[in-house]
Amino acid sequence: MRSKKRDQWIAFWMVPAFFNVFGLVFVPLSWMMPPRSPSAPEPQIINFMQSHNLLVACALLTLVYGFAPVGNSIYLIQIKRMSVSPVFRYTLMVGSITGAIVGMLFPMFCFGLGAFRSGYRPSILVMLYDFGYLAFIGSLGCFCIMWMAFALAIILDQNNVLPKWLGYYTLWQYVTELIAAPVWIAKSGPFAWNGLMTFWLAMALYVPWQIIVYVCIYRSIKNQPDDELENAWLHQTPATPDVRPKATA
Repeated sequence: MRSKKRDQWIAFWMVPAFFNVFGLVFVPLSWMMPPRSPSAPEPQIINFMQSHNLLVACALLTLVYGFAPVGNSIYLIQIKRMSVSPVFRYTLMVGSITGAIVGMLFPMFCFGLGAFRSGYRPSILVMLYDFGYLAFIGSLGCFCIMWMAFALAIILDQNNVLPKWLGYYTLWQYVTELIAAPVWIAKSGPFAWNGLMTFWLAMALYVPWQIIVYVCIYRSIKNQPDDELENAWLHQTPATPDVRPKATA
């Protein structure tokens, strides 16, 4: 018998698939991460921006970019089960769209443009370098309202779809979004885009939180009753019509 939750499981397992490719693109393939210094010398920036590996990494990212919204759907499905207003679901949806555009598409095009042609002036390459990193790391504020809506939905929910402690933990993760703001001011030190506070502390808070969220969502999908599924009607056996001859008077 076909699983009634197959659609949810497909969306769920797209998440680790996407993040594995995402990590491959940003770390060993392009070495965009960990972030390079905002005060790096111009020749070093130019060599990085004109790397062929960087162009291949951006091309690969365009192929898997569509996995991101499919993965975000697992948040929306679980919030829809909660006893909260739909505004929380819509806020998370719009926030994820905005964050993906600014935090993924913008950096991809900035770094990809630098590697696409070799004739760009050094000043343009430096601008694209700054634009790419500031969009990737300095746009975390796009996710502030998104994760706040997710946290409040969990806390206010009376159906206990996700554990309450996860909502409070998500509020702590909110700190990683706030400490990204100084990257627009600091070019060195702990609050630069590659700094101890802005990047490394943020990653130390964000990565465990992200793993825990998906473990909780995995359990929530697994424990969801089949009769609560929206596609349950597809699997219902239609009533057999009564074909017995009627008695005559």
